[in-house]
Amino acid sequence: MKNKCNTLFFKIIIVVLGAILCLAGALSVLNIKTSQDVFVENFVESQQKIFRQIDENIYELFQNVTAATSVICGSSSVREYLGREKWEAAEEFRNILDVKKILQQQPLAKYSDMSLILVGNNGKTYNYNSTSRLILSGEELLETEIIQQAYETPKKLICRYKSGGYTDVMKSYPVIMMAKAITNNGGKTIDGVILLTIKEKDFRNNYEVFTTSSNDILIFNQDNEIISSNYTEYLTSSSEIEKVWDALEEMQDKKSSMITRQENGQRTVYLKQNFHNTDYKAMGVIHPDQAFESVYDFRYIIEVTAAITAAAILIIFILVRQQTKPLSKLIENMRKVQDGRLDKLVKVEGTQEIRELSATYNDMLGELDNYIQKLMQVEKSKREAEIHSLQMQINPHYIYNTLASVKWLIWQGDKEKSVQVIDAFIQLLRNTISNKNEFITLKEEIENLKNYVLINQIRYGNQVNVDFYVTPDCEEQKVPKLILQPFVENAFFHAFPQGEKGTISIFVRQSDGLLRVEIEDNGIGMSSETLRDLLNKKNASREHFTGIGVNNVDDRMKLIYGENYGILIESQEGRGTKITVCFPLNK
Repeated sequence: MKNKCNTLFFKIIIVVLGAILCLAGALSVLNIKTSQDVFVENFVESQQKIFRQIDENIYELFQNVTAATSVICGSSSVREYLGREKWEAAEEFRNILDVKKILQQQPLAKYSDMSLILVGNNGKTYNYNSTSRLILSGEELLETEIIQQAYETPKKLICRYKSGGYTDVMKSYPVIMMAKAITNNGGKTIDGVILLTIKEKDFRNNYEVFTTSSNDILIFNQDNEIISSNYTEYLTSSSEIEKVWDALEEMQDKKSSMITRQENGQRTVYLKQNFHNTDYKAMGVIHPDQAFESVYDFRYIIEVTAAITAAAILIIFILVRQQTKPLSKLIENMRKVQDGRLDKLVKVEGTQEIRELSATYNDMLGELDNYIQKLMQVEKSKREAEIHSLQMQINPHYIYNTLASVKWLIWQGDKEKSVQVIDAFIQLLRNTISNKNEFITLKEEIENLKNYVLINQIRYGNQVNVDFYVTPDCEEQKVPKLILQPFVENAFFHAFPQGEKGTISIFVRQSDGLLRVEIEDNGIGMSSETLRDLLNKKNASREHFTGIGVNNVDDRMKLIYGENYGILIESQEGRGTKITVCFPLNK
C-alpha cells in the first residue's frame, strides 16, 4: 500500500482530485454567495416596487377618509345634530336623514366593514352602521384615549391600533381606529369627533398579498406606532416591537432607508418608505437568507456539482492512467532487470517524452546485455584458466617419487607390483591431465582416488587402510575433477606420520538436496590453533596438503559454485580429522 501511495499516478490523482474538489467547493460557495447577493439585491428592489403599490392602495384609503372627514366637518347638519339638545320629533328625523344622506355620499361607503361613529361634546352619538350597536356610551367614548388625542390635536387625523373595537361587531377583532375632531370657525371650535374603525385584517388586504414567509410588512402612523402588520408579533410582542423601533431609529440616525443586521445567525434587511403626502410610513423586514434557501434547492445544486465533479475526476483518472501506464510498464521492466532479465524490452508508446525514454531504455538495455555477455565470457574464460591452473598444481614431487618407486620396484625385480603401479599411475594421469573436462562423475573421481591409494600403498606399505562407502544413487553425480584427492593425500602424509597405522573412511550420500562427501581419519588430528590458522588461510605459502592444498580446494569450490559453498574441517588433537564437502546435485 505504501509503495502504491508513492507512485506518480497516485500522486497526480491525489493532487488533481484535491484541486478539483477545492475548485468545485470554491465555485459552489462563490456561486451561492453571488447568487445570494444578486437575489437579495433583486428582492430588495422588488420590495421597493411593492412599497409603491402599497403606498397607492393605502393613500387611496386615507385620501377617502380625509375627504369624508372634511365633508362631515363642513356639514351644518352634522354639527346641529351633535350640538342641539332639544328637537321636535319630525325635525330631528329630517336632520338624521340629512346626516345619513351626507355620509352615504362619501367615498367610505365602499368600505362595507368600516364602522363610522359620530360623537358630540355632550356625549351624543350617531352610529352610521345600522347592523351594529355601540358597546360604550357616548360619555365613555369621550373618555377614550384616541378621542382625547383628537381633541388635543384637532387638525390631525389620529390613527391607532387597538385590540378590539367599540361595537359588538368589532369588539373581538384587532382594529385600526381613526379619529378626527369636527371643527368649526377655522378650527377654533370643536363640535365633536369622527371615529372610524376598520378591522386590521381588512386593512391588511392592501399589502398582505405582497408578503411571504421570508418578508414582513409593517405600517406606522405619524407617531411611529405600528398600526398594522402581516406578522402579528410586531403588534403584540414587546420584544419584536422594540427590535423594530431600534432598526427604525438606526435608519433615522444614518439617514438611510435600508440597513442590514445579523439576527439569530442570519441577515435581516430593514427597508423604510414614507407614504407621500402623509406622515405615515411602511417598513419591510426581509430575511434574504431564508428567502434564498426557500428558492434555491441546495441539495439539487450539491448533487449536480458532485455529479460534474465525479465525471471530471473519472475523465482525468482515465487520461492520467493512459499517460502513466507506459511509464508503469517501464518501471516494472526496470525491476525485472534487478533479477538479471535483460531481455525484457518495453513497448515504445505513450507521450513523446515517455516514447523517447522507452526507446533510450531499450537501447541502454541492449548495450548492457551485450556488455554483460562479453563480461561473462571473459569471466568464464578467466575461471576456466584459474581452474586449469589449480588443477595443474599437482605436486611434481609426487610424480617424481612415484616414478622413483617404480624404478625401485623394478630394481627389486617385483615386476607385478611395478606393472600395477604403472597402470594406476597411467590411469591417474589420463584422468587428470589428459581429460580436459572440468567435471567428471563421482564414480570416476572415486576410481582416481582408488588408483592414488594403490600407488601410495605399494610405495609406503599397507599401514593406512582406505574404505569407500558410496550409495549407488550418487555415482552419476558430477563433481569437479580432483576435488577429493587433496584430502586423501593430506590424511596419508599428515594424519599418520612415521608409519603409524590407521584408517581413512570416505562416505558419500545424498542429504537435504545436496551431494554430501565426508572424509574421516583416526590419525593424530590438529590443535585448535593449527585448525584456526588453516581456516583463516594464514601461512598461505605453506601447503597443508602435500598436493593441491586446502586453500586451493576451497577457492575452486567458491569459484565454481559461489560463496555459499566450501569445505568444513573438524579436528581434535589425538582423535583424528573429519572433512565435509557438499556439492549441488548435478547429473
